[in-house]
Amino acid sequence: MRQLLLRHVLTSLAMVAAGLSFLGAPVASAAVRVEDPVIDVIGDDERDRYVGTGGLILPGSVDEGTRVRVAGCLDCRWRLDDPCSAGDSACTSVVRGCPRGQRLLRAWISEDLGSTWVDLGVVCIPPAGVVTVAQVEAAIHDQFEAELPPTSIRFQPTTGVLPYLPVIFQSGQPRHLTPIVSTIADRVVVLTPQAQWSWDFGDGSGLVTDHPGASYPDFSVSHIYGRGGRFPVVLTTTWTATFTIDDLGPFTVSHVITQQEKSLVSVGQGRAVLVP
Repeated sequence: MRQLLLRHVLTSLAMVAAGLSFLGAPVASAAVRVEDPVIDVIGDDERDRYVGTGGLILPGSVDEGTRVRVAGCLDCRWRLDDPCSAGDSACTSVVRGCPRGQRLLRAWISEDLGSTWVDLGVVCIPPAGVVTVAQVEAAIHDQFEAELPPTSIRFQPTTGVLPYLPVIFQSGQPRHLTPIVSTIADRVVVLTPQAQWSWDFGDGSGLVTDHPGASYPDFSVSHIYGRGGRFPVVLTTTWTATFTIDDLGPFTVSHVITQQEKSLVSVGQGRAVLVP
């Protein structure tokens, strides 16, 4: 045990002397492009640790309750440092080791701005480094936008629209999207988008709904014009999303995406005809 501990300490010192950085930059799968992530994580080579704030994703070896609490604590401070930092007696945990390529560190969390720290035990950190909720949100941003279906306003009847008769509208988008699964920094991320549709029918009236509209005989999204004329219809689709990380969450994507399309509805003038 002493030999193993000595080997661990010597290895850590050699890494620090070589100036290696242990800060894990955001890592995305091939389908994800990361741009300008805002992540509060710092690699401290001198102290041989990670420090940061916000939701931290702990590995599955930590008990579920602790993982949920730490991931959801967006105001918490945390740090990961040498497993022996809690005192010599804690160094006995080094013998458990980690899978090849991963690094054993001791995790701490503070829920009172650093006044007190709670020891969460030792954890194995993969080569990609620590993973935070903010990192993952930054990584999935572009994918979220790229996966959204475009709008395509349709209405029935397409011709011969008359006053006082309902016009059926649809957005051309599905009501539900299949969750988008990605792998980011060796974590399974599931993104679930949700949409809301806002219709401006061009005559001063509108509708906000969570229904995308459908063809006849579905009148879920419909409108009756009270007069003839040409009416500019504007559809605005607002997309929000939630995501999970290794079954932790759901977390809310802070960025909202909107789509907008315009169309023109021509409403004729109904005329009465006297039949002898």
